Amino acid sequence: MSSFVRAGAFRIATGLAVTFFGIGGAVLLSGSAGPAAAVSSAPSFNHYLCYTATAKKGFKIPKGTELVPVTSTAAITPKYGAAKLHCNPVLKIVPGAQYPIVDQTWHYLCFKITASQASMTLTMDNQFGTAQLVTKDPNIFCVPSWKSLTGPPGQQPTTPPGADHYTCYPVSYASSSQDYAPPSPITLEDEFGSTTGVKVGAPQELCVPTEKILPTGLSYPVNNPSLYYVCFAVSKTPIKSPVYDENQFGTGTVTIKKTKWLCLPSSPPGTTS
Repeated sequence: MSSFVRAGAFRIATGLAVTFFGIGGAVLLSGSAGPAAAVSSAPSFNHYLCYTATAKKGFKIPKGTELVPVTSTAAITPKYGAAKLHCNPVLKIVPGAQYPIVDQTWHYLCFKITASQASMTLTMDNQFGTAQLVTKDPNIFCVPSWKSLTGPPGQQPTTPPGADHYTCYPVSYASSSQDYAPPSPITLEDEFGSTTGVKVGAPQELCVPTEKILPTGLSYPVNNPSLYYVCFAVSKTPIKSPVYDENQFGTGTVTIKKTKWLCLPSSPPGTTS
């Protein structure tokens, strides 16, 4: 599949980030109270806080744009809807360790999609443990985006280099699966603010790295095929609104509504990015 093509310069940059932060992205905190957080083989990349959001204008996805998730050999051609989520990179602090933001420029604007796809049962490792997740039809497409708090980003290229697209699926635990076990307390800090004692609920969404193919035939292959995201329900955190997003589908003002998910970098067992 063309989705396994690498962009050399991007891989060099992300490789340096992995070398610096180590496996799982954890930086151990000397003198911190409590045991060090377990560090899995999950790739060393950003965590994300995702917020419900709207954008009345500025973005248009070409009809016929195809998506090829790395979990599939066939493309899907969804019906694309309005912007639904905005995601910020976030610093996560747990007892004994913290997981820094690796790249401040990688934000996401996510759009509603409607498509049919066979259910999958996938095992995902992350810093909360290992679990088996069962997918439903894909419902969200996340586009790497620049973000500004003060006005249109005005960046070139219009997508942050090295960031992947994602097709996201609602999920539930498989009947035979153990549950993830988030540590406590958790502190989250992004550009909107910092919150200690964040409560994390059940996994709600699995986002799969995806090749995007425009109707013109131009494709955007996957850079990191084992970098998935499992997104968990999360309690309230601060918001700032509006923000200004820019990506390959346009530039617009995005209204932030409320906190929805904490998304953890995840991977199938035995794989690394």
